Amino acid sequence: MRRFVLGLALVLVGAGAQAEPAREAEPARQAQASPPPTGAPAAPVPAACTDFAWPLMREETWFAAPGLARVASGDTLRPEMPGAVLTLKPEAEVAFPVAPSRVPPPGSYGGVLRFPAPIRPGIHQVTLSDEAWIDVSQDGQTTRPPVDHTVNRDCPTLRKSLRYQFGTAPVIIEISGAKRDTIKIAVAPVE
Repeated sequence: MRRFVLGLALVLVGAGAQAEPAREAEPARQAQASPPPTGAPAAPVPAACTDFAWPLMREETWFAAPGLARVASGDTLRPEMPGAVLTLKPEAEVAFPVAPSRVPPPGSYGGVLRFPAPIRPGIHQVTLSDEAWIDVSQDGQTTRPPVDHTVNRDCPTLRKSLRYQFGTAPVIIEISGAKRDTIKIAVAPVE
């Protein structure tokens, strides 16, 4: 009986290994087909979106989720809702608590997002879907420099991710220099 079970297991493993090359060609056929119907699996992530200094698949998943929460400038992003669409305003209408560390270009958009004090201090990453400038403050008076960053202009769904050392005070995230009036943002501890 053991030999039969072992033989069956080897046959199934071998069949799975032989079927693998056919699966590799599947994404190419799917890319040429029409968009998947509602409820169908999401399209494969473009290769350029995996070319960041650290993995951002968690953020990619949040940004692609149906019904992604919308928050307005000045709102608080709850930790249980780490990703959202932030509605921005024309720069002239934004009251930044701390002056942006880079002068925004004319005609750009900006906004302020608050994040509650982290339970544990540590490195968190702030990820954006599009080009914009990020400033972070925990004292409401000065900006905190990032400890690291990664940018990829070839990814259509993610643009940049910056890592910051957060203490246990509330966080203010300022977005400036955006080209559109909305941007997807995620704030979460480093995995």
